Amino acid sequence: MIQKSDFDGYALYTLTSGELTVSVTELGATVTKLVFAGKTLSLGYETAAEYLAGRAYLGAIVGRYANRIGGGSFELGGRHYELTKNENGNTLHGADAFNTRRWQSAVEGESVVFTLFSPDGDEGFPGDLTARVRYSLADSALRIDFEGDAASDTLYAPTSHMYFNLDGSRDIRGHVLQLDAKGVLEVDGALIPTGRVLPAEGDFGYAAPRAIGHDLDHCFVLNGETACVISAGDLRLTVTTDYPAVQVYTGAFLGDAIGANRGFAVEPEFYPDSPHHADFPSTVLRAGEHYHKYAEYRFDTLN
Repeated sequence: MIQKSDFDGYALYTLTSGELTVSVTELGATVTKLVFAGKTLSLGYETAAEYLAGRAYLGAIVGRYANRIGGGSFELGGRHYELTKNENGNTLHGADAFNTRRWQSAVEGESVVFTLFSPDGDEGFPGDLTARVRYSLADSALRIDFEGDAASDTLYAPTSHMYFNLDGSRDIRGHVLQLDAKGVLEVDGALIPTGRVLPAEGDFGYAAPRAIGHDLDHCFVLNGETACVISAGDLRLTVTTDYPAVQVYTGAFLGDAIGANRGFAVEPEFYPDSPHHADFPSTVLRAGEHYHKYAEYRFDTLN
């Protein structure tokens, strides 16, 4: 079932399947609320103005390029491109990017589809791009399909930036995490990858379930499509995706308005700073190619 309403002048769609209800708006194609088994499990704001003013990308689609590009620039096809820099001289998710835009929306069957035209030069990226995001529910799972088509070669690597808290605690580092990861990207002091992939062990070892225990803002390289399982109280979230990695962020910098470590984000993604590392999976979208990746968030009760 899909219901349409208003969210401060933006269309808001509420999808319901069984015990799962998800609300998503045209503003940033943003998930404003996710409820499962009667509990609100996502972090969100109450007004559109808060989403536009916020810097945490709560529930939004981020792009064109999720995560960081070192130096806020890259080379493509023999040309140099300078991007909008919004974090220590680097580019992170974009400043006035997908999360702040009004997406066109339509109900297609049991899904809601959002479409955004991003023109050549948008935040410095080359090529006209048409981005599409499809939200669908099935039983207790939310599926997001990311699509895109470009008029000329460009970079494209979007993701969803939802934050979750499964038990309402003030600090989610007590949540239990299990990751099917073969490595974690080494980063420098500005969280830009060095190019090395380290073993997923020690502080980054979550092959067996254990409490998160400390701050994370790291990219884990996946073994397969079952990325991770996170549980707290009587609820469990399983994330599957065909992206090659996930960024796990425990919200250390969510700020006073929300509270540090009040929610965690699992962001299916390509590796950060891929344009500067030839051995990383490519984020180049060629003209005429169709981009399609997915992420699924499945909820269930443990009792």
